[in-house]
Amino acid sequence: MQASVSTSEPLRTLRRERLLDRATEAIKDYILSNRLSGGDRLPSEAELARSLGVSRNVIRQAVSSLEALGIVHVAQGRGIYVGDVADTDVFRQLASWIDTGELNNDEFIETRAIFDRGIFELVMERATDADFDQLEALAVALHDAPTSDEVQRLHDEFHRALLATTGNRFLMTLGTILNRFFWSVAYTGPHVHRVTADGLRHTHLRVVQMLRRRCREDIPAIILLHASDPESRDHATSGPDGAGPADGV
Repeated sequence: MQASVSTSEPLRTLRRERLLDRATEAIKDYILSNRLSGGDRLPSEAELARSLGVSRNVIRQAVSSLEALGIVHVAQGRGIYVGDVADTDVFRQLASWIDTGELNNDEFIETRAIFDRGIFELVMERATDADFDQLEALAVALHDAPTSDEVQRLHDEFHRALLATTGNRFLMTLGTILNRFFWSVAYTGPHVHRVTADGLRHTHLRVVQMLRRRCREDIPAIILLHASDPESRDHATSGPDGAGPADGV
């Protein structure tokens, strides 16, 4: 009588490429879950290797692949930093398709409105009171920011937190890229109204207050506040309490 032959599949050795892919994804997840942005510092190679349970060589290759995509930047002797999406080849190629010289302000606002409406609807639906408290604290800090660089940093942090309240990680990533892209267009298009640092300082708190009301009828006014400078549209909106022009982003 012949012995039966096992037909079970043997265990497959975990390929190095898969381990590398997992390490790469883990670093990207770390950036997203901690809401890091361009210029923020990441843990060292040794710390990443220890946390992920892989060799430093795997981490080095993962970081190298992320650097090639512009997601991180390695400063020799100083550490690993989150890259700036605006400096990536993909971002520059996308921007090259836009003829900013022919772009008018109405087209810009209309395009922003399509994107912003969905964001604001999700924020009103999903944000908790604690989320709104955090956004309000960021808006207050933005109002009191002493320099233009600090205004921009807090502005970016505010919008990362705003996107995070949707609970949609893909939207967080795409929204961050699109926000940077819209800003790039705004600052290069000669016919698009620019939002000044003072405009950013004085408007975010009002936007949070309006979002906290969870009234969808407010969304068109919030969109206008978000996409234009206060000086260019004070006549267009009034606060919900009818007390006068609402502040904007």
